[in-house]
Amino acid sequence: MGNPVCVCLVGALGRMAGEINEIIKDDKDLELEVAVDPDFDQGDVDLKIKRAINDLDHEHVAAIDVVINFTNPEATLLSAIWCAEHSIPLVTGTTGLNEYQKKELARLAKSRIPIVFDSNMSLGVNLIDALLPKIAATLTGFAIEMVEIHHDQKKDFPSGTALRFAQTLVKAKGGEIVFGRAKGKSDNRPINEVVVHAIRGGTVPGEHTIYFLGPDEMIEIHHRALSRKIFALGAIKAVKWIVHVAKPGLYTMNNVLGL
Repeated sequence: MGNPVCVCLVGALGRMAGEINEIIKDDKDLELEVAVDPDFDQGDVDLKIKRAINDLDHEHVAAIDVVINFTNPEATLLSAIWCAEHSIPLVTGTTGLNEYQKKELARLAKSRIPIVFDSNMSLGVNLIDALLPKIAATLTGFAIEMVEIHHDQKKDFPSGTALRFAQTLVKAKGGEIVFGRAKGKSDNRPINEVVVHAIRGGTVPGEHTIYFLGPDEMIEIHHRALSRKIFALGAIKAVKWIVHVAKPGLYTMNNVLGL
């Protein structure tokens, strides 16, 4: 056996990071080298926790094999810039990035480091996304509507996963994405719309349902996350995959899972 993969976990006090850290503790092939979180109490004496990624000393930087970031768009871009400066791969599942932030992430990945960036790292979601083009191409003449539900602490809507599904469908069948629907009439609705509805409330980890509505039949594809652990497990798969990728580039879980 070789040396364990040394991880820097950014946003260490967050819920997703907590799930990831629990998996790292039980995996002999991984080691938490250092954690980063701006809310860390500096009064606590813990040399493995820092308040900012720029605070990492040379010893930690030299040991880190990969950075994981599930935080917010601003902190994620900061981590990507830092990773590029130090030639360290990045795995991130942060959602809500604007177009500028996405372009910067892609630019850094193309020229500097490998980055796995995916709005949803679960096996089931990625399998559905891989199947959607075939389904959309086969069910011609079917209307498509999507409903996604998440907990009330999720800041962005619709979810990154819903956007990804919608973009996959539009790419396969043409048309456009419509977000929600205002009060009015649905006369002469274009059949090639992909309509996305977002619901927020409670503690739901995440649900996505895609409806294909055709003459005399309806097909539903439903994915329900029962806990955040499925996303954490996906992130760990991405970590173990990316450390063997020498070529810079922007990768997704489709690459990680061979889909």
